Amino acid sequence: MDREELDRYLRKITPREKEILEGISLEELQRQDTCRFAKAGQGTYLFEGSLFMAPGEKIVVSRQDRYVKVLPHQHDYIELCYLWSGSCSQTIEGKKIVTSEGDVCIFDTQAVHAIEAGGENDILVNILMSREFFDTAFLSRMPRQGIVSEFLAESVTRSRKKKHYLYFKTHGNNRVGEIMEQIISEYYARDIGMEEVMESYVIILFTELLRTWRDETKKQASVAKEVQILELLSYIEKNYETCTLPEMGRAFGMHGNYLTALLKEKTGRSFVEHVQEQRLKKARMLLETTELPLSELIPLCGYNNMNFFTGNSVRQRGVHRRSIGKNIETPYKWLIF
Repeated sequence: MDREELDRYLRKITPREKEILEGISLEELQRQDTCRFAKAGQGTYLFEGSLFMAPGEKIVVSRQDRYVKVLPHQHDYIELCYLWSGSCSQTIEGKKIVTSEGDVCIFDTQAVHAIEAGGENDILVNILMSREFFDTAFLSRMPRQGIVSEFLAESVTRSRKKKHYLYFKTHGNNRVGEIMEQIISEYYARDIGMEEVMESYVIILFTELLRTWRDETKKQASVAKEVQILELLSYIEKNYETCTLPEMGRAFGMHGNYLTALLKEKTGRSFVEHVQEQRLKKARMLLETTELPLSELIPLCGYNNMNFFTGNSVRQRGVHRRSIGKNIETPYKWLIF
């Protein structure tokens, strides 16, 4: 199938959707679900693979019924949900998540989630994979390191202690969309070697998701570093009078050498240069707006002696004195470059 044919196929009204559109009550739908699925816990149901997979099947593609809520549930299989079009609101392990077209969620056997009723354009495609699907041969073909490989290995052995789902914001990732299209088309074509071909596509999909996660992690780390720089500069602005590199390092949990190298990398200036800049700003402000003698002005700028305000050191920093007398205790007016 090409994409247009596949899209038409996925939008066909299912028997259950027909019942809903013809007016079956929500109470009756819920009664049917509670009779169909076993209880997995308080208010949670277990969706068993045997209800969706024929004997011997290890992977199934299923389009989610629209117009009706899906009860809080978990599975005895691994589930990948791909939003073909529209949007989808889910509550996953108590957290509400709204996915966009192209997004992917993967759930292990312990994840509890519920799905809100979708509209006509909200097409959610589920890929159901038995634990047997992820045999040693499959896992050996996956990238050895990464969040997806770790998740699958722990899900299959039921040893996962952390979050029981992965959420990939892959809307706009054409590569993921193309791979998903191939997986869905291969399943509905029911041709020779279907399961082997789908397995290969699933490995390619998981690899692409791993790369997406890696790139997003790098991007977030870069953004976090930019935010950190702003926090460092803000700290210097507030504490320049007494700020020292060791103190600032302790405040941010960084070694002083790393901290000043980070400032130099991102701003082009060292810690000392940033502190000097803030002290100069304070000196300029005081020199322009007050008649304070130097002995009072200097400590207010974070200095403990007058050397900074004499000779070339002052001129090199952009502050120039216009002398009005020789007594340094006499108030001065200063000319600021």
